[in-house]
Amino acid sequence: MPRVKLEQDLKKAISGLSHKEKDKLLNRLISKDPALVARLNFELIETPAGVTKEERREEVEKELLHSLEINQSQYHSPGYLLLDLRHLSGEINRHVRTTKDKYGDIYLNFLMLNTAFRLHGQQISRASYHSARTFNDYVIKRALRLLNQIGKLHEDHILDFEAPMKELGNHIGDCDTSMKAAIFHGLDVNWLLRGEVPG
Repeated sequence: MPRVKLEQDLKKAISGLSHKEKDKLLNRLISKDPALVARLNFELIETPAGVTKEERREEVEKELLHSLEINQSQYHSPGYLLLDLRHLSGEINRHVRTTKDKYGDIYLNFLMLNTAFRLHGQQISRASYHSARTFNDYVIKRALRLLNQIGKLHEDHILDFEAPMKELGNHIGDCDTSMKAAIFHGLDVNWLLRGEVPG
């Protein structure tokens, strides 16, 4: 739904409403935005009760690993695997919107990509370039985005991602079609292998 700019007169009129009327309006508006409801629930209820974003991240990590392991026996093609990754990516995005967990965004995305390759790397390598193209495009674009995100972190945190970067670099390097996609999209796999963030 598009945002509407409020006129000054309306803003003043709203400010003049009683607390009870404001609360009623606010609750009605908030209930229409599930992402905002989740964020407020985390910030106002869970955080004061002692729930941390790290604990929330661990829950998403367990769900992610469980989902990929369950689907391991039901692998059909890189395209179907991509559907799973897009679903899991949505779960990661919900977590990040709720908790503002920038570190967890990077951590969980590396975990998702590396686990997918660990479980299905051989099948992906055997797939034709055409049947693996959308999967590989997704992986490479995601890797480029992750490198960009890491570059914005404090340098102490960059070291935390060296191992997953190298692992993803090895997975891409071991798969011809993934390497072709990396070259096409301008990803130098050596950045990942060296745990380097491009300048």
